[in-house]
Amino acid sequence: MLGFLLARPMHGYEISQALKNDGVEVWFEISAAAIYYSLNKLHRLGHIAEAHSRGVSGDRTIYHVTESGREQFFADMRGLLASREPVRTAYDLGISMLNRMPQDQVEPLLKIRVEFLETWIADLESRLAAPATQPLQRTILQHSVDTARLDIDWLIDITAQLRATPECEMAPVGLMTLHGDLRELFLPDLIMLITSGKHSGTLTVSAGRNGRSMTFEHGVVHCVASQLSGKMVLDEKQVLRDVYELFGWQTGIYVFDQRGCPREGCVMLDVSAHALMLEGARRLNSWQIIQHVVPTSDSLFAPTGDLGSRDDLALRDDELRVLGIVDGVRNITTIAGVSGLTEFETSRILYGLYLVDLIQMSDPDKSRLRRVFREFVELMCRGAIPYRTTSEEASACEADVNLRSRDLPVSIRDSRIVDRSDPTLSADALAGIYRRFRQTQHAVLGERLGRDITNELRQQVLSRISPDLRATLEQYALL
Repeated sequence: MLGFLLARPMHGYEISQALKNDGVEVWFEISAAAIYYSLNKLHRLGHIAEAHSRGVSGDRTIYHVTESGREQFFADMRGLLASREPVRTAYDLGISMLNRMPQDQVEPLLKIRVEFLETWIADLESRLAAPATQPLQRTILQHSVDTARLDIDWLIDITAQLRATPECEMAPVGLMTLHGDLRELFLPDLIMLITSGKHSGTLTVSAGRNGRSMTFEHGVVHCVASQLSGKMVLDEKQVLRDVYELFGWQTGIYVFDQRGCPREGCVMLDVSAHALMLEGARRLNSWQIIQHVVPTSDSLFAPTGDLGSRDDLALRDDELRVLGIVDGVRNITTIAGVSGLTEFETSRILYGLYLVDLIQMSDPDKSRLRRVFREFVELMCRGAIPYRTTSEEASACEADVNLRSRDLPVSIRDSRIVDRSDPTLSADALAGIYRRFRQTQHAVLGERLGRDITNELRQQVLSRISPDLRATLEQYALL
C-alpha cells in the first residue's frame, strides 16, 4: 500500500485498480478486504493520512503517505530485499502428506496440477509477450514461469517414483509407505486412516522374529497373516488369535505399503476393520493401552448415534449394557457401579466402543450442561410429589410436559429424563433445546400447582445444586 501511495494520493478503489492494471494479482494474492484492512492499519500507525473529497459518486477518502510512512517503506524494503526467510509453499504440505492418500488417487491428482501449471505458464507467457509490460513486471512474470516449470519437472519425477515400485514388491522407504515404531503410534488410528481413505495395500507389524499382517482392498480388510519365530502360521484359528493379540502390542515396527500384496498363508476375512478392532479390544489386559482412550476414572463419554445402522458389529450383552448407560454425564466409576462391572472391565468396553465409533469423548462444557439440566428437571419432578394426591396425577403432569415438548428430542418418564438429542450439537444448540423443555415444565407445574408453589419449589431445587453447576444454569440461561 505504501509503495503505491508513494506515487500519488489515491482512494481505496484506485489502489485496487492500480494493482489490477500492474498485473499484481497474477503473482500476489490480495483482496479488496485486505486493501481496506491495510489502509486502516497504516492510518492508525500514522503512516498515511486521510483527506475527504466529494465527487459525482459521493464522498471518497483519499490516502497519502506521511513522513513516517516513507521512512517505514524504505526500512521495510531494505529488510525484504535482504530477506533470509526460506522459500516455502503450501503445496509442499500436501506432498509431505502424500503417503496418507490412496495411491490410485494420487497420480490423477498430480496430473491435474501439472495440467493447470501448463495452462498458467501459457497465460504468463502471453503477458510477457505484451509490449506494454514494464521491465520489473516482466522480471516477476519470468520468475513465475521458471518456478512453474520447475514444479512441473518435480511433479513428473514424483509420478515416476510412484510407478517405479512394481506391485506386490514391498518398499519400506517408498514415497507411499507409512512406517515407524508402535511406541509412537496408536495402531487403531493407523487402521482407521487406511479404512477411511479406502486404501489398498499390506500393513505389517513385526517384533523380532514375530509378525502380523493385514491386507486391505479399498479400505476393507481382505486377509490376515501371522508369523511366529520366523515361520508362517498355517492354522486359521491361530492366525486370527494372533491378529487379535496384535492390538495389545506396545512395541514393534509397522510398515504399510500400498504396493504390498497378501503374504503367504493369508487367511481370508469376512469381517469389517471395526469388528476386528472390537474383538482385539475385548482381549486387552493392559491399562497402559486402554489409557490412550480412558485416561482416568473421571473420563466422560457420549454416544455417537444409532447402533441400528452398524450391522457389521455384534455387541455382547455387557457392551450393550454399558453403551446404554453412557450419556455424557456419568463417569467410569458410576458406569461401572450401574452396570455391575469392575472399572477395568468397564474401561476396556468403553475403549472398544470408542474404537468402533459408537461413543466419543464428551465435551466438558456439554457434560456439565447435560448433568445440570438432568439434575434440575428431575429434582423439580420429585419436589412436586408431595403436592400431588395420586400417582395418576403425576403421570398426567409428565404426559402434559411431553405432549407440549413433542417436537424436542427430550422427554421425562417416571421422574427421569430421556435425552435423545444429537451428540454432535454444540453446547449452545443443546442449551436451546433444554431451555425450551425447562420453560414447558415450569409452565405445566405452574398451571397444576400454582405459580407461588412452583417458584418456591424452584428455589428449593436451586439450593440443592452445587455452585459450579448453578453457574452453568446461569451461563446457558436455564433458570
